[in-house]
Amino acid sequence: MTRPASIERAFELARSGRCRSVAAIVRLLGDDERAAVEEYLKTPAARRELILVCSDAWLAVR
Repeated sequence: MTRPASIERAFELARSGRCRSVAAIVRLLGDDERAAVEEYLKTPAARRELILVCSDAWLAVR
């Protein structure tokens, strides 16, 4: 199963190291993308995965 483009975009931002938090990622998304990602993040496991990717990347570039 592949992730929708908006969710993949959120993970790209997380892996980039530019965003310190999930909230920062969501702020960088367009309105259409934001709605899809916020719906996806209602699942605790999905939110946790994005948090871990984001924090690992943030720490790696520091």
